[in-house]
Amino acid sequence: MQHQTTCNALQQQTEVAPLRSYAVTDRVLLAAQPQPADWQRFVEAGYQTVLNIRSDPERAAVQAVAARAVGLRYIHAPWPAYELEPEHLAEFARIVEDPATGKLVFHCRSATRVGLIWMLYRMVQQGWSREQAEAELRAAGYDDDAIETFDFCASDFFERFDPQQR
Repeated sequence: MQHQTTCNALQQQTEVAPLRSYAVTDRVLLAAQPQPADWQRFVEAGYQTVLNIRSDPERAAVQAVAARAVGLRYIHAPWPAYELEPEHLAEFARIVEDPATGKLVFHCRSATRVGLIWMLYRMVQQGWSREQAEAELRAAGYDDDAIETFDFCASDFFERFDPQQR
């Protein structure tokens, strides 16, 4: 019984904790897993679209109902945590650059994968240097550990697809 009480307390604490998020532009918010109260907060902040890249279809179905109930457009694109492909970045570019998307909340479980994809998007699709992309993520609030992870994963991506960008 004690275990269940502890888990319930943890769940309640998580549900009221502020969402870990990073505003990289005035139109794009990189975020960890939203909680039920966050959907309405997104609308109140002017966001129109949520892009979920987690691979859990059951969770995505529940989220889609909650997001649409408050008027958000919901897109589920279960992209891998590792071994991203150029096609994933191209699909992301289509979504983020589509005027119909409006303000975008882009989320995964921990806000790490979305940070990596944002960095790669800036570099591959928009021609930014790695230093520029990292500086933007730092300015949004990502710490040294996150940047180190992004750097490692970006190097892996470029080794597989564009060795000249390493």
